[in-house]
Amino acid sequence: MTYVVDCSIIIRLLASRPGDDLLRQRLSRTVHAPALVDAEVSSVIRGLAITTKPNTRISEERALEMLHDYAGLRIVRHPMQPQQARAFEMRHNFTAYDAMYIALAEHLNLPLLTDDGKLDGTPDHHAAICRYPDHPPTAPARSPADE
Repeated sequence: MTYVVDCSIIIRLLASRPGDDLLRQRLSRTVHAPALVDAEVSSVIRGLAITTKPNTRISEERALEMLHDYAGLRIVRHPMQPQQARAFEMRHNFTAYDAMYIALAEHLNLPLLTDDGKLDGTPDHHAAICRYPDHPPTAPARSPADE
């Protein structure tokens, strides 16, 4: 199975956590993401390199290694403009960034693989959300307009 992936799951993969073998296996295949993923991943890695939090901070060498590893992932990047109207429709429940991933998952009819717990059970979309590591895909919550 292939997935739409968001920045949170890619950062988790690049962090090389012990026990993430299933994630490494899932992301060894071709996956899909809106083109904004490149900027988001770069921003997160930059943040990890400049944070003042000692337990979070990574070295410049580690940051460059993560960027190198990221460049090797097989990600099909999709233009965002075709999903903008749908992302805007979800403005009351999601940031524009999160809505882009969800809109793409809806458009491609693929589950969204994420490490972001706030996407679980959210209304106003039709995407299957698969929260890694231990949650199977969840159907979107019903919105009051559905009733």
